[in-house]
Amino acid sequence: MHYRRLPRLPLAFLLLLITCLLVMPTLIPTACAQNAPAAPAAPANTQPAAPAVSVAQPETQSAPSVPSAPSGEPSRQPAGASSTMPAPFGVTSGDYLLKAGDTIEMIVYREQDLSIRSKVGKDGMVQLPLLGEVKLGGLTIRAATALIRAKYNADYIVEPQIYLNVASYTSQKFTIIGQVGKPGTYEFGGGESLGLLEAIGMAGGFTRIADRGHVVVKRREGEGVRTLKVNAKKLSESGVDPFRIEPGDVITIGESWY
Repeated sequence: MHYRRLPRLPLAFLLLLITCLLVMPTLIPTACAQNAPAAPAAPANTQPAAPAVSVAQPETQSAPSVPSAPSGEPSRQPAGASSTMPAPFGVTSGDYLLKAGDTIEMIVYREQDLSIRSKVGKDGMVQLPLLGEVKLGGLTIRAATALIRAKYNADYIVEPQIYLNVASYTSQKFTIIGQVGKPGTYEFGGGESLGLLEAIGMAGGFTRIADRGHVVVKRREGEGVRTLKVNAKKLSESGVDPFRIEPGDVITIGESWY
C-alpha cells in the first residue's frame, strides 16, 4: 500500500492558524453587537422636578366658647373679655350736652339686645333696655356714658363696655332782632359751637347805627329767663369770642344814639 505524503507546513503558519482559531470565538459576538441597530432612546423629561417645600402652617387657637345667656336674661360675663370696642362711625364730643330731641345711639359690647337708638324726651328722659327711663338730658356724653355703665354694672353686666353717641341732633335755633342786616330766626347744627359774633354775621352783620357795645341776650333757663349783656365791640377788637349761643337765645342789637 502506498500513502501520499502530506506536504510539510511551515511552523510559523501553524502557530498563526492555532491563534486565529482560539481568538475568533470571542471576536465574532463583539462585532455582531457593534453592528446591531441601536434601540431608540427614551425621551428625556425636560421639566425640572419641583423642589419639595414644606410650608409650616401657623397654629390657630380657637377662642373658648362662651355659653349664651337664657332668652330674655342678660349675661353677667365681663364685657371686657374681648379686646376692643367696635369702631364708631362718628364720634360726638364728650363735652356735648344732651338736649331734648337729640337721638342717641347706645352700643353695649357683646350685648346686641341692649344696643338701641332712642330719643331724648322733653323732660330729658331716655328709655333704655332693662333700666327703663333714665334722665340723660342736660348731661354731657361723658357723664351719661358713666351713668349708664354704673346702672348696668350694678345689676346686669360685669364691667360693661358702652359706647354712646348722638345719631342726630335736635333742631337748634336762635333769634336776632334790632340793628342787623337781616333780622330773623336762624338754625345751627346741634354739634356745632356758635359764637355771638358768628350769629351776628349770619344775620348780615351790624347796621351803621348799631350799638355794638350793648348787645342783650335773653336765655331761657328752667322756668325763668336770664338776661345777659355783652359788649360785642370789645369782642370784635380782641379777636376772641368766648360767648356761646344756646338754642332758643334771643339777641337784641340796640340803636346807637351818638
